[in-house]
Amino acid sequence: MSFNYSVTSRKNPMNKEAAPKFYAMSQYESIMDLDEFAEHIATHGSVYTRDIVHGVITKMVDCMKEQLIEGKRIKLGELGTFQLSISGKGADSAEDFNFATNVKMVKPVWTRGSFFYNFKGAKGLDPKLVLTRKETAEALAEKKG
Repeated sequence: MSFNYSVTSRKNPMNKEAAPKFYAMSQYESIMDLDEFAEHIATHGSVYTRDIVHGVITKMVDCMKEQLIEGKRIKLGELGTFQLSISGKGADSAEDFNFATNVKMVKPVWTRGSFFYNFKGAKGLDPKLVLTRKETAEALAEKKG
C-alpha cells in the first residue's frame, strides 16, 4: 500500500526575499467516512458488526464532547489525549475581559500518542510521488476540454 505525497515550494514567511524551498506534502487518495471506517474495523477479526462499531464510535464522540465541556482531559491510550483549547483576543485588564467578546473559539485539540508519533519507516509505508490536488484537477480539466 502506497503513501502518496507531492512536492511543493514554499516561501520563508520570516524572510520574504529568500528563495522558496521544496517540501513534501501528503496527498490523500480518498476520504473514508464513518460507515466505511466502521466496516473496516469490523473486518479485522472483530466479533462486532459494522453497525455496532459505528454505534460505539458515535457514542464515544458524544461522550467525549460532554466530558470535555465538563472540564475533563481525555487520554485514550496510544491514540493520544484530547482537551479543549481557547482562542481569541486579549483584554487590557482582567476586569475588562469578557468571555462573550474576547473568546473567539473553544475547540478540542488532539495531542497524538506515542503510537501515532512518527510513521516514517513503519511497515507498509511505501512512499509514492503523485501530483498535487491542484495539478490533478488541472490535468483532468485539460483532458475534458
